[in-house]
Amino acid sequence: MSSNVSDILKQLDTLNQATGIDVFVPSLGKTVKFKNLNLKQQKDLLKSSVDETLTKLSFIVNFYSIIQENIIDTTIDINKLYTFDRPAIALALRATGLDSNYSVDENVYNLNDLINRIKTIPVPTDSLTSVIDIQNLSVELEIPHLNTDRDISLAAVNKLRNTEDRDIKTLVGELFIHEIIKFVKTVTFKTEAENQILSFSTLKVEDKIAIVEKFPSNLTSKVLEFIKNYRDFEAKFTTIGETNIEVDGSFFSV
Repeated sequence: MSSNVSDILKQLDTLNQATGIDVFVPSLGKTVKFKNLNLKQQKDLLKSSVDETLTKLSFIVNFYSIIQENIIDTTIDINKLYTFDRPAIALALRATGLDSNYSVDENVYNLNDLINRIKTIPVPTDSLTSVIDIQNLSVELEIPHLNTDRDISLAAVNKLRNTEDRDIKTLVGELFIHEIIKFVKTVTFKTEAENQILSFSTLKVEDKIAIVEKFPSNLTSKVLEFIKNYRDFEAKFTTIGETNIEVDGSFFSV
């Protein structure tokens, strides 16, 4: 790489740093400075929308890297941000850097209206976690942090891409189980002698799946109820009127 090219790249980095944008992060309840999207990042997001079966997972993986690269306030640990922070950040980056108007079914929406409304959505901190007790089994659930969502989504992408038989039943089954393990924080087995606690953050994805696949159906139904309630809350960050905006790779095409 020539010195001239290197100098230009450094100047572009400086420019992106200096022209940061304000992004409201719901879980923090405050505005944080981010660098705007660059063309390479937009290209990577659009590439993730090509494979329709994996587009959401690929977007989660790619957008985690963008948050990591673009956040200017380095005192903030992005791994402590939650998955409902992602659409708020995505909306701000798209509206500011690309186009604030977004078309859905021939209707054009101003994303800034939704961005402003996000600031008024209360975050129910007491609903971010839950504990399910069934006999001698206790499962602690938690809304996924960004890194947990990224790690499990990446494992699912790699597994499904390497699966020869990618029929719809296989995909649905794998996506279902990978979605559940994102929300499990700990599993505790209670005995008279002592409690055996498994922290899911220390386990391999394969081990998480093996454990969750053994969950009894009455426990699984309670886990799914927790996930549904969270998805209903998360949808508030992407809903304009009666329209829910799908925030994935294709969201960044203009």
